[in-house]
Amino acid sequence: MTTVLVVEDEPLIRKEIVETTDWSSLGCHCTAEASCGKEGIEQYNHWKPDIIITDIRMPEIDGLEMIEIINEIAAATTGNIKTKFIILSGYEDFEYARRAMRSGVQEYIVKPVDDEELYAALLRTKRRILNQTNTPAPSVEILSAYELTDKNNPAARNTYKAIELIHSYYIGGITIENAAQALSLSAGYLSRIFKQETSYTFTDYLTRYRIQKATQLLQNDSIKIYDVADLVGYTDPRYFGQIFKKLTGYTPKEYRELIFQQTKN
Repeated sequence: MTTVLVVEDEPLIRKEIVETTDWSSLGCHCTAEASCGKEGIEQYNHWKPDIIITDIRMPEIDGLEMIEIINEIAAATTGNIKTKFIILSGYEDFEYARRAMRSGVQEYIVKPVDDEELYAALLRTKRRILNQTNTPAPSVEILSAYELTDKNNPAARNTYKAIELIHSYYIGGITIENAAQALSLSAGYLSRIFKQETSYTFTDYLTRYRIQKATQLLQNDSIKIYDVADLVGYTDPRYFGQIFKKLTGYTPKEYRELIFQQTKN
């Protein structure tokens, strides 16, 4: 049974979601509810739900801040972020969606919440969970993870910091010069140790990280492919498609079709 936490500061909306959603037909159980981000974090720590439905605008800690904190908790405790998020917002603003998707959110619903739209989002999210545990997406080697094994090694430590900068600023197009300046290093030195430590050039790592993020976004068929391109830092969807195929062997459309074909099987 898939467990769900509902975080919403408006009592009537929260009650409607909790009490009127047909959880049983989805194979879900609404385990808990919360009225703010702080309470949502507490409920997450207690229940570790599979799915969290959350509003964006809430007092103290908003929905996006809550998601970022929960992801940090999950990464620190288990090394694996398993919880999926569905964002609710009364603000039809793409910037909210952009920030949410940077945090791994793949479903974004504009208020007032339509029951059928929420049902469909829950169904897609549950399929992703099943996909993740039973039927993986098409296997493509895009980027090998880098682990900091020796904190006393300056080269390893600076490479790790550079990777963190890529993860934070990949959408805007960070350069090795930007990273070197932020780390008070020369670009030549950083370029050399980065390749030495990761086997990738700085630019290659950035490209592969962007495409890795794109494979996650493509699992949501409500996001247009040109928006996926924009969300990972490519202003030219055609160029994005060329890079995507080069690294995965599929066009973005083919990759998406394979994912949903596997979901149906």
